[in-house]
Amino acid sequence: MSNQSQLTELINLGAMQQLSGNFEAAEAYYAKAADLNEPNVTLLNNRGMLFYQQNKFSEARPLFERALEIDNQNTSAWLNLANTEVLLGQYDKALQAFRQTISLKADQFEAWEGLAKLYMLSADMESAETCWLKAVELNPTSLSLLMGLAQVYLSTGRYDEAFEMADYVLSENPQNSRALQTAGLAQLMLKNYSMATGYLIRYLMLFPTDIAVRNHLAVAYLQSGQLSEGAAEYGRILEYHPEHEEIRLNLGVLCLGLNRFDEALAHLNLLLEQYPENKKGKLYLGIALANLNERDKAKQVFEDLLNDPGEWAAHAKKQLDLLMNLN
Repeated sequence: MSNQSQLTELINLGAMQQLSGNFEAAEAYYAKAADLNEPNVTLLNNRGMLFYQQNKFSEARPLFERALEIDNQNTSAWLNLANTEVLLGQYDKALQAFRQTISLKADQFEAWEGLAKLYMLSADMESAETCWLKAVELNPTSLSLLMGLAQVYLSTGRYDEAFEMADYVLSENPQNSRALQTAGLAQLMLKNYSMATGYLIRYLMLFPTDIAVRNHLAVAYLQSGQLSEGAAEYGRILEYHPEHEEIRLNLGVLCLGLNRFDEALAHLNLLLEQYPENKKGKLYLGIALANLNERDKAKQVFEDLLNDPGEWAAHAKKQLDLLMNLN
């Protein structure tokens, strides 16, 4: 068997293993192919992508660069290099590589997609929108591209357009998590709280531990006046992330508003065990104690805050005056 035939066979065997997720076996075949010392762009691209798939980006990059030394018109190598540079934080180099890909093959929608994501990283939403629109034009059936465009709309305050895009995607795939999240956030920003909660609940059925989205659901409940439901969502967040400072504080304050003073006290005490310098937590701890008729303890908390050089001294003074007037 000639070297070229052997090279082709080894590359094909490696590719089969790579597609099956058998990375060690794939690397073994590619290493044997490389030992033949026959420069080959396909081998370099495949082996580079093998490292890329394993998050070994620094090892992937020189392989793509070597492929381009052999054939600087190879669009796959340029695209692979661009995506690798993004993940290595080399955004200027990535930009150049994406543009080079497009200059060689203007209908390479993946390059337009990568360029759009890169512009979004730099908050250049106008350029990002242009690139997403071009990518969608080239591949109009791709739901992920449509959701990329919807993200631009959401980020630029075009909530109706973001929702319309997400709604269309959901008509094609009712379980599309990005569309459910986007639809929920768009409706939240449009103050359609009932619709927002519906979409966010559907999303959380797929990803119950997503704290950020569950926080959005809590906000939607609170904004619509469903305080107990909002408190319940804060409680669920704390089940997944018991040391979340902001959520623990919010739940303590919310329990005060619901006249659930014992619960408020428990949350605020736990908050201050974990974060003893949380001044807002101390203030509300004093308020909880006052509402539970623990006035001496409340007085001590407020007096301690009077020594704070910041804004909390004024708040503590006001609460202390109220407490003394009650006496």
